[in-house]
Amino acid sequence: MKLSALPRLLRLHNSIMGSLTVLISGWLFTHDLFILGLGVLAYIFLASAGNVINDIYDIEVDKINRPDRPLPSGAISLGEAKAIYVILVILGILSSIYSSIIIAHPLPFILAATFAYVGVLYSAKLKPLGFIGNITVGCSFSIGYIYGWAITGLQYDPAKIITVILFFVVSTTLLIAREIIKGIEDIKGDAVRNVKTLARTRGIPFASKTAAIFLLIAILAFTTLPFIGIVSIFFIPFMIIGDIAAFMSLIYALKGFDYASKASLYAKIGAFDGLVGFLVGVLV
Repeated sequence: MKLSALPRLLRLHNSIMGSLTVLISGWLFTHDLFILGLGVLAYIFLASAGNVINDIYDIEVDKINRPDRPLPSGAISLGEAKAIYVILVILGILSSIYSSIIIAHPLPFILAATFAYVGVLYSAKLKPLGFIGNITVGCSFSIGYIYGWAITGLQYDPAKIITVILFFVVSTTLLIAREIIKGIEDIKGDAVRNVKTLARTRGIPFASKTAAIFLLIAILAFTTLPFIGIVSIFFIPFMIIGDIAAFMSLIYALKGFDYASKASLYAKIGAFDGLVGFLVGVLV
């Protein structure tokens, strides 16, 4: 095994970025770095495991489309990847169990176990199903916001809980929209693999309008956040930029196939801006 290929197999940068969702929501309820660190590690382990299992299931396709990836290139063997997956899942689940012991509640463990199971289910069954797969991707990345609240003792603070829910809604709907748009952009390639995206099963106009609806929900939820009174005023500039990016994505999505790549790019910008905005709004 080439150790230099391991971060790419784990997609470590994506896992670390996603783990910020745990830190963001968790910080609202506690500043205990040990508890927050435990939650961040659980997310990184399980998200990385999800990336590994995805590459394991996709190895034959990647031999054609992405031969430079760690598994099809031989930098990491299939057996090694399976062992890495098992180790990551064990570490992630153990981290969640420790969190459950600390707060004397099973929810962190339940969420982590569900996250791990959905990762396998997505790679094995849901990915080719199009819209269901889109929803799974959106929820899986964003579940960290719920997990961050869960590991901090399930404190009952209505304003903070509403804020966490809005974080989750913004992130999930924006990512679902982007996945739908990517289905428009990749409609020809998906036809070869028989991926049942909305663009293929219901047509590009329907997929465009559906993506626009999810983007609109994201914009409304994002713009509602300052009125809850939890995020700081430093969130406002990010809200403005994020709303503009999401709105541009919405406009380009409605224009159809020829503008799908631009719609996807603006949705990606909006998602990144939102994550940073949440982080700044909570920490500063």
